[in-house]
Amino acid sequence: MPDSDKTQSFHHLSIAAMIKALHNLQSVLNKAEDHAKQNNIDFATLLQASLYPDMYNLLQQLQYSCYVPADFAQHFSGDPVPRVGYDEATLADCRASIATTIAYLEGIPPQRLAERAMRVIPTFIDSSMGMTAMDYAAMLTLPDFYFHATAAYAILRHKGVPLGKGDFLGHLPMVPMAEAKS
Repeated sequence: MPDSDKTQSFHHLSIAAMIKALHNLQSVLNKAEDHAKQNNIDFATLLQASLYPDMYNLLQQLQYSCYVPADFAQHFSGDPVPRVGYDEATLADCRASIATTIAYLEGIPPQRLAERAMRVIPTFIDSSMGMTAMDYAAMLTLPDFYFHATAAYAILRHKGVPLGKGDFLGHLPMVPMAEAKS
């Protein structure tokens, strides 16, 4: 694939993908809240749940699901990075941070990613080391983001929230194969 095709796809495969996943996470939280209400479960209990004692709890998974994309996007935005992933304590806080993160990501123009795809940016792991923005997205940001989003989904599923893969994936822009052949 020529470099120009890669950079044109960069926004679609990174920022746009995280926006979609965050919208799906909002829907998962809506379903979890409904489940909690129907079963007289205090949502604060769910926020403290984890899959294993040494793993982050749901609240922390949601925080990182906001922090990771905002941290990445700051390298392409002319706006200050929003403070998400730090102070959330309630479901309402988490929803607000997800909405803030989505709005921040939506402000990143695709062309800006294309222009800066090969720029070296410092990693959050070690700021004295960097990666090209495209490598950073593909090898660090997206795996880290999906790890935390998946863990949040898994915690809720483990706690009995009736979720399926469709809840995690959300709406898919499918077209009939007959149209795709033309």
